[in-house]
Amino acid sequence: MLSSITTITALIALSNAHPWVPSGDLPMDLTVTFSAPEMVYSVCDRDFTQSAKNFSVATAGVAVNPGQTANDPTMTITGASPGDMFTILMLDSDAPAPDNDVGGTLKPLLHMLITNITNADPSTGTVVDPYVGPMPPPCQPANTYHYLLLKQTAALSLTFDDLPQYTPNCTLPVFAGKCLFEVTNFISSNQLTTVGYASMVAGADGFVRYTQVNDPVLSWMTEADTCKGIDGYDPCPTLATAPPSSSSDNVKMSMTSVMASAWCLIFSFIFALN
Repeated sequence: MLSSITTITALIALSNAHPWVPSGDLPMDLTVTFSAPEMVYSVCDRDFTQSAKNFSVATAGVAVNPGQTANDPTMTITGASPGDMFTILMLDSDAPAPDNDVGGTLKPLLHMLITNITNADPSTGTVVDPYVGPMPPPCQPANTYHYLLLKQTAALSLTFDDLPQYTPNCTLPVFAGKCLFEVTNFISSNQLTTVGYASMVAGADGFVRYTQVNDPVLSWMTEADTCKGIDGYDPCPTLATAPPSSSSDNVKMSMTSVMASAWCLIFSFIFALN
């Protein structure tokens, strides 16, 4: 009972900032389960140990580590009726970049899209856009990753090539069909109804920093850059607070900090897709 009350309270708070996040109790449950191996990431003059862990995300605001959510999850749906068909969206509403041109609370960054799920089994669905795990940049607040379970009225014929129609303001080629994703437009255009929700919150960890230092795509990113904020390295850049009258989706940051975060996010996303 307490868990249900906590979840509903969290959903109401999220829906106030994110119009596509449902509020109140929902008729179905979506559970996202991860199985993470034990790993050690040597970076920033220390070893970051990731413990082996099996865990599930089934409520709002579950704290996770990016390294433990790097691999594709398994998902289960409960409460469905025979013949029901579903879509699952995964979205990042905190993708930092200048002028919010990657993703924000109104138009987030798409991380996964699966359609035409039958028999309440997500493995039966059509993978329109495959899962890309969290890669939040260092020195930024933790990102929230949302999972929406959407009930369909009929089968959808969507392919990845159709997604740019839901991202008309996305100007970054590497994020074509992903950035500034118009969730409400997508839901209404395809006659979908939100019936389940879960979310997880992740900040940068050893996996993120190790990836940024060692992946060839990120060769421009020095260890000193990605290790900022850790003992022995420069402190994180100071965040500038937006004035109360600002209409910005997110708090505005200093341009140096924002630009670094934007490029970090872009190249990290390329790494995750490869």
